[in-house]
Amino acid sequence: MGATDLVYHLRAGDQILHGTLPRVDTYTFSVSGQPWTDQQWGAQAVMEVFYRLGGWPTLAAVQGLLVGATFSLVYLAARQSGAAPRSSALLTLGGFLVAVPGLAMRPQLLALPLFSALLWAVAGRDAHPRRLWLAPVLTGVCANMHGSFPVFIAVLGLAWLDDRRRHAPQAKRTLLIAVVACGATLLNPFGFKVWTYVYDLSTNPVIRNTISEWAPTTLASLPGWLTVLSAIAVAGVLIVRRRPVAWTALLTLAGFFLLAMSAQRAIVWWGLVFPVVMAGILSEGRDSEGRDAHEQTEVNREGSLPAKVMIAALLVGVLALAPWLRGSSYRTFLGAAPGGLSDTVSQLPSGSRLMVHQPWGSWFEFSVPNDPVFVDSRIEIIPEDVWTDYGEVGFAGAGWKDVLNRWNVDVIVAAADWDLLDELRSDTAEWRELPLNDPEGAVFVRA
Repeated sequence: MGATDLVYHLRAGDQILHGTLPRVDTYTFSVSGQPWTDQQWGAQAVMEVFYRLGGWPTLAAVQGLLVGATFSLVYLAARQSGAAPRSSALLTLGGFLVAVPGLAMRPQLLALPLFSALLWAVAGRDAHPRRLWLAPVLTGVCANMHGSFPVFIAVLGLAWLDDRRRHAPQAKRTLLIAVVACGATLLNPFGFKVWTYVYDLSTNPVIRNTISEWAPTTLASLPGWLTVLSAIAVAGVLIVRRRPVAWTALLTLAGFFLLAMSAQRAIVWWGLVFPVVMAGILSEGRDSEGRDAHEQTEVNREGSLPAKVMIAALLVGVLALAPWLRGSSYRTFLGAAPGGLSDTVSQLPSGSRLMVHQPWGSWFEFSVPNDPVFVDSRIEIIPEDVWTDYGEVGFAGAGWKDVLNRWNVDVIVAAADWDLLDELRSDTAEWRELPLNDPEGAVFVRA
């Protein structure tokens, strides 16, 4: 698990469980008092509850359970779309491989099973129309968990268009449910601000230009290759099909693929959607359970012994790899958590102003809560001029001394690859390096 997008949520969750919802920033000194639309407050509270129950091993187990629930529901949605068990399983596994980079333990992961449940309800709306009323509940819960709730509305809108295309009698009901789902997003402590939060976050030029997971997807990374290859496979199946494909299915595939290509962070939604859509395309000529008489005969003939052997092997693996068997230290479960550096800082006077390597900001906010940092993982609340000052220091710009003096920085926690390290070590009149042999970085205090 990465501390960068996880542990500051635990600090916020602890605050929420104590009865105070964060509305202004108190974690940094650069934007202290800045309004903070903590749209992910619900996920923070949930993660903090599990952290209190069993620490890092329990959070790791919850991560596995959330991933399992997400793709179990994708499989069920593929089955509801009419695909056979084997086809549904293969499509689900393909979606999982594509979505893996987006399955980190953070608020987004709590939104994924909600979205998969929506896909399941939408896929079965003809046979089970009442299930679709789950959509407003799922959307409203997501609006208090993560900023991805607009994709829930998009799926409902596409379902309505498909009902209209098929002249289905439930088209008006689908539209009504989509409208109710839109209204459900406003049932949160911030009201309509959750929508402006999503818009500001997705259009923020600092985020788009500096954060890799918000950058467009390219073939320069493995997730980019898997996304493009999956799209090529989908296109190949569509090309060789003799039957025409519904334009709404093509619109859904194109829309979510373009979303995935617009930002690496959005790849996960493509990985969840394309298996369900392709299941519907491949299901023509099958019954409502996704099988025909010949296949049912083959299933009965094969028996269940191979499945039982596979399930037993998986259960043995689950028990052998249970996270509680690996101890409880954060060092076992967390990345981007430089414990040696934070332990050193914790011994300094409380209230020190920390210029910390940005990916570590979240960890220091959690482990040394009385010392505010300069910047952290909440990119959206920090203005561009503050990021410019941070870059001036981190990349040893000409004005790095002026920045540190202007912001009255007391402590610098520099990563080992910082360009500024040599400058700090030579500037003994202003900065003193604390005796710490840590390969991750160094700590400097004003001389």
